[in-house]
Amino acid sequence: MCIGCHWAKFRQYFPNASTSEPTGLTRRNALKRSVVFAASAAAASATPSFVAEAVAAADPSADIVFRNGPVYTVDDDKPWARAVAIKGKRIAFVGDESGVQSFIGPETRVVDLAGKMLLPGFVEGHIHPLIGATLTRGADLQMNSREEILASLRAYRDSVGKVDVVRGFGWRYFAFPATGPRKEDLDAIWPDVPVILLAIDGHSAWVNSQALALAGVTKDTKDPLPGFSYFARDPTTREPTGYLVEVPAIIQVNNAIEPFSANYVAESLAEWLPRASAAGITTVFDAGMQILPETEGFNIYAKAERDGKLPFRVIGSYYHNNPAIDPVPVIQALRREFQSELVKASVLKLNIDGGDAQYTAAMLAPYSDNPATSGDTLLPPELFADIIRRADREGVDIHIHSYGDRSTRLSLDAFEAAIKANPPRNRRNALAHLILIDPQDVPRFGKLGIVAQFSAQWAAPDQQWRDITRARWGAARSDALYSVKSILDHSGIVSLGTDWPAAGYYSTYRPLDAIEIATTRRELDKPQGPQLSPINEALSLEAALKANTLAAAHQVRMEREVGSIKVGKLADLVVLEKNLFEVAPQDIHKTKVLMTVMNGKFVHEQHA
Repeated sequence: MCIGCHWAKFRQYFPNASTSEPTGLTRRNALKRSVVFAASAAAASATPSFVAEAVAAADPSADIVFRNGPVYTVDDDKPWARAVAIKGKRIAFVGDESGVQSFIGPETRVVDLAGKMLLPGFVEGHIHPLIGATLTRGADLQMNSREEILASLRAYRDSVGKVDVVRGFGWRYFAFPATGPRKEDLDAIWPDVPVILLAIDGHSAWVNSQALALAGVTKDTKDPLPGFSYFARDPTTREPTGYLVEVPAIIQVNNAIEPFSANYVAESLAEWLPRASAAGITTVFDAGMQILPETEGFNIYAKAERDGKLPFRVIGSYYHNNPAIDPVPVIQALRREFQSELVKASVLKLNIDGGDAQYTAAMLAPYSDNPATSGDTLLPPELFADIIRRADREGVDIHIHSYGDRSTRLSLDAFEAAIKANPPRNRRNALAHLILIDPQDVPRFGKLGIVAQFSAQWAAPDQQWRDITRARWGAARSDALYSVKSILDHSGIVSLGTDWPAAGYYSTYRPLDAIEIATTRRELDKPQGPQLSPINEALSLEAALKANTLAAAHQVRMEREVGSIKVGKLADLVVLEKNLFEVAPQDIHKTKVLMTVMNGKFVHEQHA
C-alpha cells in the first residue's frame, strides 16, 4: 500500500526537473507577572516550554479565546476544560469560564463554542503530501466495478471539457480481470487525448491508445524489467492492452506524455493544502517525497513557508533502499540544510519489504496461495541492520516500512542490536504499517521504545481484505491483523497516520476517517457491517485521539510543542461541530471540522 516506499526505487526514471531543548518559565519569573497569569504560569512550570513567550507581553489580553464548550486537551493531568486563551503562537490559558475572562480584551477574538468540541490539531504520523497531491490530481476512481468507473470517467470528461492530458487515481484491482483493464474502454471516451490512470496502490496504471502511441509502445517494445515491470499484452496479437505493471513501465509512458516537474508538484501541493487544513491537520511526518529528489521536495515546502502558505508543520525524511548508497551522510546533510520553524528534515526512512498483493511482504511462513514464496526483504538483512546501527549511533531517528511479520521481526532485531551497540539516547524510532505482527513480537515495541505506526483506516473487512489478503495469507493470518490495542496493552506507543494516498481499498487523508475505523474496525457508512477480527484490537476513542495527536507528536519529537492543549504549547487547535464523545461511533467521520488553528492563526473556517 505504500506508494512513496515503492516509487522511490525508480526515481531515476523521472526527469531532473539541532535544535536545542526549550526552557520554561521559572517560578521566580512567574512571580514577576501580574496576578492575571498566576494560574497559567503555575500550570506551565511543571512542563518546560516557551511559556514566557505566551505570557510576557505587558498587555494580558489574548488574541483568541475559545469558551463555552468541551475542550478535550489530551493532557492526562487535565483532560477536560471549558476555555482556552491564545496569545501569539502559544496557548496562554486552559481552564474554566471564569478564569478566561481576564484574558478577554477589546481586540480579543472570542469564539463561542456553544457546545462544539475543541481538541488539539491532528498530527499525521505517516503521510505523503507531495506524492498524494500530485498523483491524485484528476479523476477519483475509487469504485468497486468496471461499470461504475467508466460511468465516472464519462462524467469527468463532461465536467472538465478539453484537456491536454487526462489523469486519475484510485481504480481497484478487483474491478477488473486478473489481466487488468484495457485501453479500448478509455479509447471510447478519449480517442485523441492521452489518458493515464493510476491504480490505488500506485503499482499499476491504465492508459489508452493515444498514451501508448506517444510513448512509442508497440508489440515490439521491450519491457522495462521483464517479469516484474511490463506492458501487458494481448495473448493473441501481442499488442499492448493498456495495462502497465509496476513503476518503470508507468514512468516510461508518463514521461513521454507529460513528465512531473517541480512546478507541477508545487502546484499540486498548493491545491491540496486547504483540504489538509479542512481535515484538521496541523503537523505531518512526510514519509517520502520520491517523485522529486528530496532537496527539491523540501524546497517546495520551504518556499510555501516563506510565502506564508504552509498551513502545517513538516517533519520530513530521506527515503532509502538502494544498497549502492550510504544513506547516513545523506540524511545528515539534509538535516543541516532544512531546519526552519515549519520544515525540518529529520528522519531516515527505510523499506524492509513490500505488500501482500505483489507477494513482496516478508512473511515468517509461505503465502497460502503461493507456497513457493514467503516474500523477501528489499535490502539484505545484514546491510539493513548495519544502516540502522550506524544511523542510531549518529542520533538519527529511523522510520521503517514493515508490512509482514518476518520484516517486523527483522526490524525489531536490528533496533535491539543498535540499542545494545550504541550509547543511550532519547530514541524515536518507528515501524510503520505493521499489518501482521507475530504475537511474540508484540511486547517488544514497549520494551525497545519503538513507536508502532498504523494506518487505522485499513483495519476493516473491505473488499481488498476479502479478495486479496485472505487469498494471500489464509484465514488464520488474515483474522489476526492490526494488533493495535495489544501494543498499547504491552506499554507500547501507537501513532496514527493515513499513508495517503497509498491504500489497498480506501484512500483518505482525513484523520477522522482513521480514528473512527480504529474504534470500530468496520468500513465507513456500514454501522451494521462486519468487524475485522480480532475485534478486541479496537481502540477506545481516547486512545485513538491520542494516537493521532500527542503520540504522533512524540514520534516526531514535537510532544513538548504540539499534540495536546497545554499552557505554553503552540496553538494548534481544531474545532469540531460536535463532541465526539457524544456522537455514535459510526458518525465520527461525518463530523465536520469547523475551524483549524495553526501557530495561533486560523487556517480553516467553515460555518456549521
